[in-house]
Amino acid sequence: QDVHVMMFIGFGFLMTYLRHHSWTSVGVNFLVTVLAIQLYFLFAGFWKRIFGSESWEERIHINTTMMIQADFAAASVLITFGGVLGKLSAYQMTLLTIIEVFFYAFNEELNFYSVQVFDVGGSMTIHAFGAYFGLACTWFISKKLAKDHPKNASNYNSNLFGMIGTLFLWMYWPSFNSALETGNGMLRTQICTLFSLIGSTLTTFMLSALYKGGKFHMEDILNATLAGGVMMGSSANVVQYPFAAFIVGCVAGLVSTFGFETLSGVLQRKIGLYDTAGIHNLHGMPGLLGGIVSAIFVAATTEKQLGMPVEQYFFGRSAYKQGGIQIACTFISVGIGLFGGIITGLLLKIDFLNPPKEYYDDHEFWEIDGEAPKDDSVIKIPNTHVQPDNVHVSERVNTDRIFMQTEENLIQIKDNKEKEKQINTEKFAKYE
Repeated sequence: QDVHVMMFIGFGFLMTYLRHHSWTSVGVNFLVTVLAIQLYFLFAGFWKRIFGSESWEERIHINTTMMIQADFAAASVLITFGGVLGKLSAYQMTLLTIIEVFFYAFNEELNFYSVQVFDVGGSMTIHAFGAYFGLACTWFISKKLAKDHPKNASNYNSNLFGMIGTLFLWMYWPSFNSALETGNGMLRTQICTLFSLIGSTLTTFMLSALYKGGKFHMEDILNATLAGGVMMGSSANVVQYPFAAFIVGCVAGLVSTFGFETLSGVLQRKIGLYDTAGIHNLHGMPGLLGGIVSAIFVAATTEKQLGMPVEQYFFGRSAYKQGGIQIACTFISVGIGLFGGIITGLLLKIDFLNPPKEYYDDHEFWEIDGEAPKDDSVIKIPNTHVQPDNVHVSERVNTDRIFMQTEENLIQIKDNKEKEKQINTEKFAKYE
């Protein structure tokens, strides 16, 4: 349930910061999440049989663990969604979801069940994979009109809705990272994730104020405060000391804030990478660094810390060898993400499946009540006329002809009443 809340409310509202794109952000987020969960059951079952961990004669067995893993697959797609936000239609996002979940299930089966990596919170298999999939895709599909687009912006109210998503993600991130852990490992994961989030939040507020001359930048607070949860994902069940987790969170906040304030603009100018929601800064770099940090913590693990032989805990490997596996799987996930994103970007570059004509605009694919009519022959309503909410202009034409309260109409009505009064006075005078 906690992970569900993060997918539907956390990610959904975080992306509503675009002032003209809020409906599409939260609506397509809903669609993509539901589709990704359904597809994961099918593709995970397929790859398990390809890798030989399950027989083709067996049915796909759905349990609590698999449902949580399906949410994780949806999370990787939603991360990608942030990179292409405002630049793809719902139909194109449907195709992207199908392809990405297919590659995600392959990457998961390869890393967790064949190579056997430690990645309890998905720094490498969820965040790094989803981010670099999205970056490769958005690099191919973004057109020149994406650069400095006037609607690629937020306002006071849209940022407030985005903060709702941030707060939900922040609160539930310890549950996200520990969802597949048990016993002491679950508690350790929750503690380390919490301290890492605290570190990234405090660092982000301080750096944001430094960048903006003492004032906070909402884009930093919406995103970089969460980077600690991303970076801690691969090692949260291995780190023994909360202070170490806090340091990791501080580094994550520093890297992410630097990305939003400096690196995004450089990548946009130099290579034309238009990353709408800054997924490289929140998920890409922290996820990549999280995989590398996990290798350091794993390699430093001792038998005294674990309370059991190191080989028994690390699938028959030494701590150093498992550390090497952590680094290898980090770059495997990034590589598979880039490959899948390139293929998807090339397919979507063909401009089929009803691509948006206007970027970052809800009007492209939503019927919005109260929008102005396209027929110029319809009477336009003056600002002085107060209309009932949610009623389309064309349905009020006849009423408006009678009740339009412009200054000229009011004068005309007054003249008509005086003439009518004069006629009545003359009629009564005859009778007298």
